[in-house]
Amino acid sequence: MVATDCPEASRVGADVLEQGGNAFDAAIATSLALAVCRPQSTGLGGGGFMVAWVAAEHRIVVLDFRETAPAAATAQRYTQLLETQPADRPPATVFGGNAVAVPGQLAGLAEIQRRWASWPLAELIRPVIDLAERGLVVDEDYQQACNELLADVQRWPQLESTCRSLRERLVPDGRPPPIGRRIPRPDLAEALRLIAERGPEVLYDGAIGDAIVQVVQAAGGQLTRADLGNYQPRRRQPLLATWRGYQIATMPPPSSGGVCLIEALNILDQMASDFPGGLPAVREDYYPSLLVCALKHAFADRARWLGDPDFTPVPTARLISRDHARQLASRRCPPDGRDYGSSQMPEDGGTSHFCVADRSGNLVALTETINGNFGSLLVADPYGILLNNEMDDFATQIGKPNLYGLIQGAANAVAPGKRPLSSMSPTIVLKDGRPLLALGASGGPRIITSVTQVLLNVIEFDMPLDQAMSAVRIHHQWQPDEVYFDQAPPPELTDRLQAAGHTLSPQRRTGIVQAIQFLPDGTMVGASDPRKGGRPAAPG
Repeated sequence: MVATDCPEASRVGADVLEQGGNAFDAAIATSLALAVCRPQSTGLGGGGFMVAWVAAEHRIVVLDFRETAPAAATAQRYTQLLETQPADRPPATVFGGNAVAVPGQLAGLAEIQRRWASWPLAELIRPVIDLAERGLVVDEDYQQACNELLADVQRWPQLESTCRSLRERLVPDGRPPPIGRRIPRPDLAEALRLIAERGPEVLYDGAIGDAIVQVVQAAGGQLTRADLGNYQPRRRQPLLATWRGYQIATMPPPSSGGVCLIEALNILDQMASDFPGGLPAVREDYYPSLLVCALKHAFADRARWLGDPDFTPVPTARLISRDHARQLASRRCPPDGRDYGSSQMPEDGGTSHFCVADRSGNLVALTETINGNFGSLLVADPYGILLNNEMDDFATQIGKPNLYGLIQGAANAVAPGKRPLSSMSPTIVLKDGRPLLALGASGGPRIITSVTQVLLNVIEFDMPLDQAMSAVRIHHQWQPDEVYFDQAPPPELTDRLQAAGHTLSPQRRTGIVQAIQFLPDGTMVGASDPRKGGRPAAPG
């Protein structure tokens, strides 16, 4: 089974499984297919995280191929860059050369292939070349991405030159293309051929790398060939927690997703324990408000404590502990926003997600991104690779919101070679030592809240996966202090939240979840979030 936010990408992965490839083979092909189908969200100019179950070894493995800051990137440089930027100019950490971090996507896929796949990389690239030649099919999500791009250009005319190559390739005729139209990607097909022939080194120490450096530096950035050549993905230990009889395996920092997920679940469990029957008993009356309080505490701790553990001490064990959850749960929802999360710690103190499962029991949950819609808007010509704007995920200005409205702390300040904090939350839930559910999402900070709620819907409220996916979702990220919904909520839900003192936003914000569930009889169920038009696929 393969579950993605693009039907053609799901089909590419399922075909690999049908021909005898394992889940890791299919994940590589699926990721590359998404680079074709979802250029606004992911691709070779980005990076990602993988959490996977290796059936033969009966264990969880984690791979971090998140982008890194170039060697010339310092906190002082980015602070000065933003403080001296005229108010009528597009943000330098969102658009253009200074927004680009060192891509890790291809290095990550190559590492997956080397360690766990069974097919050569060139074989996995071949069907994606054919897809690139045919091109992506415009759907509602792609059309909306084009609308947002054109709105940005209208707001900041200076972006005309920045995104000229992007518009020529992906926004034909200078306006959003009609739904159903195919947009061929011969430039990306050529890049894939080069990678198949010469290996991933061509992006990090070859012709594609030269093209990346050239476009970034021409747009004012300081990324170099040395930055590309020095990039390495990292194996990390999975973040593990036991919750109500389930084992949750998720992504550790520099992802904030796993920490926030486990912390919010623990706080919610502690608050619900005050009621007879726990969470299921309070689902209708108190659960929404308790969930909002738990999320606010978790996101407040995210802002204060989380960053790249290779550069700053991160009190992960404390944040996901039951004792910490009890302390925060005792406060419920304090009226002062400064009272959320922990102010002190002991001294020891545009994204896409997909899931793949094979017949041997291997399971992959992989989230990847170029960050904002179409990333930095820069394209590495002549290869059609869109480059990320991941530098905006750092706390480039401490205490000020980033692209997603997140307030972030000094632990996530810019530093050479550092990985920016992420909300990506690939997660696998196990029961009695066997995988039960794999899921993850796209959508910035809404990833965390979406994964949390779908997980709860399945394992705590016993909802079928498709219903768990389509149910109304709540989002709160501490600051701004407002509750968001993904769709029009029922009046009884808004009444309960307002009665509990929460401020509701009229804006609609959500994440896009993909998931695979294993039922007790061995049946495998895949689900793609209906909000983006994805569809799972199986061999045959």
